[in-house]
Amino acid sequence: MHPDAMRQSCRYPCSGRSVIVVRECPTGVDRTPAEGVSMRTDIFTTLSNRNETWPAPADLLAAGCTGVRIIAKGKILPLLDRGELTPWIHAARDGGLRVLLDLPGDKPLVRRLTGALHLVAGDEVVLADSTEEAPRRHPGSRVMEIDHGRRLLDAVAVGDEIVVADGAYVLVVNAVNAAEVTTRCVASSPMTLSARSVGRRSTALSVSCPTAPELELAARLGPKLADAVVVSFCEQVSQITRIRESAAGVTVFAKIESARGYAEAERIAEAADGVLVGRHDLGVELDPSAVCEVVRNTVELCRRLRRPVVVGSRILESLCDRSTPSATDVADVRRLLRLGVDGLLVAGSISVLDPLRAVRVLRDLCG
Repeated sequence: MHPDAMRQSCRYPCSGRSVIVVRECPTGVDRTPAEGVSMRTDIFTTLSNRNETWPAPADLLAAGCTGVRIIAKGKILPLLDRGELTPWIHAARDGGLRVLLDLPGDKPLVRRLTGALHLVAGDEVVLADSTEEAPRRHPGSRVMEIDHGRRLLDAVAVGDEIVVADGAYVLVVNAVNAAEVTTRCVASSPMTLSARSVGRRSTALSVSCPTAPELELAARLGPKLADAVVVSFCEQVSQITRIRESAAGVTVFAKIESARGYAEAERIAEAADGVLVGRHDLGVELDPSAVCEVVRNTVELCRRLRRPVVVGSRILESLCDRSTPSATDVADVRRLLRLGVDGLLVAGSISVLDPLRAVRVLRDLCG
């Protein structure tokens, strides 16, 4: 810390541990965390299945990174379970990086409404990437084509409930195989379909998570490996409660990335130890101006409740195609800093292609 800087620390109680948010400003300048731009904002980067290699913790620290978010799904789960990532995580934490373990929450999958407008209770429904062959394999079944079937196959198990189109339909999973999910419609209220969803012929399909293996992972590894567990697509307080019950003493961050989650933001923020705002998935449901409003209101809410807030997604994505960030990206970062966010999360394509360069550029922008 610069000798002429003044340290202002806010300590938040977090299930037996603390999250410390540090803000620095020049001595003598009348600037409070609620009013000015933080000169020291936490910078997190995302590491997941999509990264072919993970940067060394020392390189992340040298670039100015202060934390990593590890998405615990797909092939990452067994690597964590077998301890193969433990040395990397310990090296990161020993070096001072904060580690956030991200457990998938209710994951919306954008898909076309092919065959979905006239379902009734009792219909057998096949969810598949393609409608070309599924009808021949399942005579008489209704087929709904989805855009991201692989994510759905990875997420569900027999007995899970799938909510389609804001509750218009509820499907129970009967079978999962290598190419599709077979379900049965148990509830049908097509009048709840929004005009916008019908007009675009697309909507959100939600799968209930975290799954039992993910909760068990949080219980065994969360407190030992991670500084906090992140509940993605958090839409209700019960999701936070389930994590706390499974992993006693763990710090829980809730990720707000759906309109339904935003509607419950105040209760969620009160129950959680901190909040992440995911702008990419919010943009699936909301217009850009509405996403900006959600971010602004959530940051203000968290500051009022004295909860740290991190904003992620769509940060410096222009670096995927350029050597320097676009003016739009720079203005976006500056706007978030003026809001007083406690952290910025590098995610999306740039976190896969070149996370170190993104962190360096973001640190320079943060000042």
